[in-house]
Amino acid sequence: MYNKGDKVIILDYNKKPLNPPVVAEIEDVIAKDRVRLLLPDHACCLEFITNFEKIDDEKYEELLKNVRHRERTVAVDLQLDIRKFASKHPRRRKDEIIRIFNQDKHYVSILNAYEGRVLMYGEDNISEKFLYEYKDALAGIVRTRSFFNELDPSIPVPDFRL
Repeated sequence: MYNKGDKVIILDYNKKPLNPPVVAEIEDVIAKDRVRLLLPDHACCLEFITNFEKIDDEKYEELLKNVRHRERTVAVDLQLDIRKFASKHPRRRKDEIIRIFNQDKHYVSILNAYEGRVLMYGEDNISEKFLYEYKDALAGIVRTRSFFNELDPSIPVPDFRL
């Protein structure tokens, strides 16, 4: 019935897809009624065949894209005391650090606004102008966090892929 490489969607106890949907790929057939599933985060689990349903590759890719989008981390405001931070790095001008810190706060607010609008209106109903601002904020947050990461390696640089 199921073969290695088949794409499936996980079902709840009512035999309906989970909300939000979770997809997997069959990694190995263990028995007639059990398989090993490869989940999107590269984890594996044994599952009975009654707990999922086969889907086509197109639907799998669409749902997998949504899973990856949901799991993407949102940038968090930097919690820095700018005066102390600037005093630890005397080679950098204080006004440069403050300017980049303010840029970072602006980018974080755009990213949070985008996530809020997607939750309220759906991703398809976002205006082109705001989508451009969102993509600019993604690139900007990487620039600002890279700057702060050079000064303090404990500040992570986000890895946003569009």
